[in-house]
Amino acid sequence: MKRRNFIKHSASIALGTPLVVGSLSSFQETIKEPSIKPKALYKNDLIGITGPAGSIWNKAHIDKIVGILKNLGYRTKLGQTLYEQDGFLAGNDEMRAKELMEMFEDTNIKGILTMRGGWGCARILDMLDYEVIAKNPKVIMGFSDITSLVNAIYTKTGLVTYHGPCGYSSWDDFTTDEVIKNVVLGEPFTMKNPDDNKDDLKTWTGGKASGKLVGGNLTVISSMVGTSYEPNWNNKILFLEEIKEEPYRVDRMLWQLKQAGVYKQISGLVIGSFRKCTPEEPDKSFTLEEIFAQHFTNAPFPVYQGASFGHIQPKFTLPIGIKVEMDADNFTIKTLEKTVIS
Repeated sequence: MKRRNFIKHSASIALGTPLVVGSLSSFQETIKEPSIKPKALYKNDLIGITGPAGSIWNKAHIDKIVGILKNLGYRTKLGQTLYEQDGFLAGNDEMRAKELMEMFEDTNIKGILTMRGGWGCARILDMLDYEVIAKNPKVIMGFSDITSLVNAIYTKTGLVTYHGPCGYSSWDDFTTDEVIKNVVLGEPFTMKNPDDNKDDLKTWTGGKASGKLVGGNLTVISSMVGTSYEPNWNNKILFLEEIKEEPYRVDRMLWQLKQAGVYKQISGLVIGSFRKCTPEEPDKSFTLEEIFAQHFTNAPFPVYQGASFGHIQPKFTLPIGIKVEMDADNFTIKTLEKTVIS
């Protein structure tokens, strides 16, 4: 069977079950604007932890996140991918795709937490059965390389997904509270930076805008342009973050979004952490600040910089597919609807 074939709904959820594949269903054409919300997480719910991207180099992080979730009142089911390595990946593509699908199909599992980013999610997008995912909606969360997975699932199914901490992340009190607001409580709330994380806040173009959230890591988002997993940008609030990319690379990716027509469609832009995005040779480069100024000074939509998400702590959890209002002058993002259903 070819690696590009799609995983189909198997009769069993056991990890060792043979991979069953079939042809692409018509359902898996991009669905423009559906909305499916997962059920809220409750105490004693079972959380599946999987590695759809990079290998888990530091196994101590597995015990750490199990302990964190246990203290929050949840049980955990650990995927075999957490202990695998295939080059830089947490197991081969078939294993990672199959395990993720099994976690969606397993009715005992109420939420899915990805262990880390790295690279690898884009390799399995063609192997997922989006019809099965839509029929088994549940919380799925992660960031960095997980950007492609959570946006693809939303684009293909309308299932609200969550750009938030991975198992590898630092789950400080603020970060944990933001997760709970999204996937446990679910009531509308406002995202505002903590007092000790306001130095980088800056308005490039003022005003308010509303729309559904899409976005994540800039490198990953720009790589999705032109694919069938590219988000529908119309009237969206786009959020972007990055780490360890020189200003010229950031500029290149922002130009790609512009030339692809993204800026003509979105309603607003929120820029998160761009940590360690400094030039190796400053005298031969624009600064990151100058790049942002070139792109977003007097933009035709509100833009602010420095929101608390991305490769930093503490961080927001941003619900992809939920309608929000952003305020570029007061540096806030306010959800306008429930982020989960009871």
